[in-house]
Amino acid sequence: MGKSDPSDPSDSKHEQKLQAVLLADSFDRAWDPVTSEAHPSSSSSRDDGPSSCAAPDRGRERPLVLCPLNGVPLLRHSVDFLQGSGVEELFVLCGRGVDAVEDYLRSCAPGIREDGRGGKAEDGHDKDGGVRRRDSAGAAGGSRIVWSSKMTITTMRFTDCTNAGDALRELDRRNVVKSDPFILMQGDAVTNADLRGAMAGHKARKKRDSSAIMTILLHEVGGWGLDDRDPKGEEGGGDGSANPNAPGYAVRPDHRLPSLRGPDDDLLLALDRTHSDRILLWDSSPSKTSASVPAVFFAENSSSIVLTRDHLDVGVDLCSPDVLARFSDEFDYRRLRSQFVSNSVSEEESGLQSRIHAHIIVRGEYAGRVGDMRRYHAVSMDLLRRWCYPLVPDGYGRMGPGAAGTCYAVDRNLVYRAECGGSEVGRSTVLSGPLLLGPRCTVGGGCHLRRSVLGPGCNVGDGCRLVDCHLWGDVTVGDGAVLDGAVVCEGAVIGRNAVLRRGCVVGRDCKVGEGVVLDEFTRITLAPEADDGDDYSGFLSESESESSSDSDGSEDSDDEGDAEAGKGAVQVVNAQDVGDGAASAARAMTDTDVVGPDGLGRVWTPPVPDDYDSDDPDEAEEARAASLELARARSIGYDTSLLYRRWEGGQFGADDDADDGFSLDDASDGHADDGDGGWGEDGTSADHDHQARDASANLDGDGMIITGRQRGVDVVRELRDICLEHETSQPVELLRIELNSFKFSQNATYADCCRGAILSVVDRVLADDPSPGPATLARLLRVHMEYWKALFGLICMGPEEEGAVIRALESAGTSGTGAASAALSAEPAFRFALQTLNDMDVVGDAAILSWAEERRGETDDDGPVGRLFRQKHTQDFLEWLEEDSDDDDEDSSSGDGSDGSSDSDSD
Repeated sequence: MGKSDPSDPSDSKHEQKLQAVLLADSFDRAWDPVTSEAHPSSSSSRDDGPSSCAAPDRGRERPLVLCPLNGVPLLRHSVDFLQGSGVEELFVLCGRGVDAVEDYLRSCAPGIREDGRGGKAEDGHDKDGGVRRRDSAGAAGGSRIVWSSKMTITTMRFTDCTNAGDALRELDRRNVVKSDPFILMQGDAVTNADLRGAMAGHKARKKRDSSAIMTILLHEVGGWGLDDRDPKGEEGGGDGSANPNAPGYAVRPDHRLPSLRGPDDDLLLALDRTHSDRILLWDSSPSKTSASVPAVFFAENSSSIVLTRDHLDVGVDLCSPDVLARFSDEFDYRRLRSQFVSNSVSEEESGLQSRIHAHIIVRGEYAGRVGDMRRYHAVSMDLLRRWCYPLVPDGYGRMGPGAAGTCYAVDRNLVYRAECGGSEVGRSTVLSGPLLLGPRCTVGGGCHLRRSVLGPGCNVGDGCRLVDCHLWGDVTVGDGAVLDGAVVCEGAVIGRNAVLRRGCVVGRDCKVGEGVVLDEFTRITLAPEADDGDDYSGFLSESESESSSDSDGSEDSDDEGDAEAGKGAVQVVNAQDVGDGAASAARAMTDTDVVGPDGLGRVWTPPVPDDYDSDDPDEAEEARAASLELARARSIGYDTSLLYRRWEGGQFGADDDADDGFSLDDASDGHADDGDGGWGEDGTSADHDHQARDASANLDGDGMIITGRQRGVDVVRELRDICLEHETSQPVELLRIELNSFKFSQNATYADCCRGAILSVVDRVLADDPSPGPATLARLLRVHMEYWKALFGLICMGPEEEGAVIRALESAGTSGTGAASAALSAEPAFRFALQTLNDMDVVGDAAILSWAEERRGETDDDGPVGRLFRQKHTQDFLEWLEEDSDDDDEDSSSGDGSDGSSDSDSD
């Protein structure tokens, strides 16, 4: 057999191996302060102790790619995806956290062993067949790691680069990318897309046209104001997550933002369908009200241009090395999408055009971005629902040694439990999937866990409620704690009976004290505040860069660390100022008014964006409000309908005073609105009112929109379900905390809590006897109320709440359907129920008589409410109460004056 001809393209031996570039992190503010803390595996941080607050070395900070996603660092998901796509050489571009990234890759690379002689170990295999690594810096100027027999990984230190454009220019200068095409992947991308079709299409186009230098992967998820449910009305994920297998999208009645789309990303595309989906327009700014497409494109492709808004940027691109050369030629390009792609696709002059095409991944394939915590939770739940197979917890074992450190088994209702290390769960605890319990987890009795992830070594006490939460590892949650939409980092402690309302973040080794209630979207950290002179910003994300640019397209300063601390942030005291030891410094920076006297940690406040660089105090206050609202919009549990209403006002002129960005006055998300033309009750335009009023649960007694309440949520039904899930073996105080937490999250009232509680008691009575007679109903009600009257004593604040109890019983008895209606409408059951509640001091005489007076004046005697009210036994009871009340008034009047006359005509 003769020698192979190097010039023969069919000779696969000389084909360039496939390379990939991974932008390891974005370092935007969406994940602050988590990404400002030291990575838990950092040796330097361990030396400082568990409560270290010293500023970590940038090489030891936690980049986004090392944040755990369902127990496995995001970097591992990316590496395995790229290896499965045929990548043989991977370059990981690191800003902050490069040392932590290298340590992680070395620790979990299959078969790696250290060179026992302490010298450099050349690539190859030892006598036992294990893969060795080479620590010496290669031509790439980074550390090279042999990941497997088919792929090597080179970490590249770009700590001086302040944005993605600078990083790609430096990559081009080092001249290490040779394959055409190579894969460029964002660090926050999660996907199982098959790249073979996209790769073949890209190569074919490049062969025909040398200017076709880039292919961008897109995924259909729905745009602003579009639903992520199928036409049958079934939600894809049960919590609003997009269903990649849904046959289509419909107009969303409550106008929420799709869960996989960011708050500052409204991607408008123009695609040339007849020329392999060539992109003619790329505009992702939701604040812009118009977009332009060069007229020459319509002249050339008048019948094939399609405008679309329902695609998500996957974060995976197929690029020719010419892309890197373009960045080197254009030093003004700092951002990959909003500058390079946007400008390239709009170029009109022939010969200068860089043609960029789109590849739409097929249905059944999954893609998501975890660029902020709201999308992080959505992607996490999607993975637990197995939409990104084989990227599922019970498939971690196939990743090889060190992939996740454990294997998982999936139970009913998508509850995943670690097989190695195990987990202990109390018998009375309710687990509602999707849910993941990591190794060595302990959950006490009487808990309720739903749509949450518990990392290794977490300990949850008795009577806790965790909904939409992520506990990253070695987290301790005290008895009776309630967590709603929280991210709790490694080593943190949540005290007994503490409440973390939606969107809270508790940083590494922080502590929330016993009984403390954290306000919505509060972020606690032990990381020190950034120095004023720190001009590092890492790889700016597209959304962060868009939000910090002027409306006319002018560029911002690159200094993101040069920010003014917001109001409410405490002054950080360095350890040397208060004595030796990290613990002393941590206590010195602790905001005890927020985390409690036994807590640990300060409140993180978003810095002011650089484009608000002004000495005007009013502008500085507006900047703080904008930064804070953007941080809220990126948090778990945020009501995205507020974003839609803001966007709609700007797009269609519903709010003439609408401006770009976010404002606390305009988007309080549950806080009182001052009525100056924003997102609150008074600021909602007439065009929005009919949409918002579709859900009656969102209206108060006067028909006004309840600010901050999620659309479509029936709060009374939710409160009733919470009471039904409560175990009566647990103290009623735990239930009060849970009800209080939900009340605040939905801007509900104690009257709503009373309605839900009494309806749950009726359900429990009917569970004992589905068809009770009046006497049996009264007996069972008294038995159950022996436990539940303590709760009503805590949530009944006065006649208004007591009246809500009566009206809830009345509504149950007049609904006309169900066992409750049949039982309560059978005379004299309703009278017995009222009298039992009155005898047990749940509702007072005044509340019953006030209800009766209202019914006499407004009730139609022929209606169901009138018939129930006019029952003879009910009227006899009311007459007896009135006589008894009159007697008490007479006795009181006689006792007040010496002559037997009253001092006042009013009681």
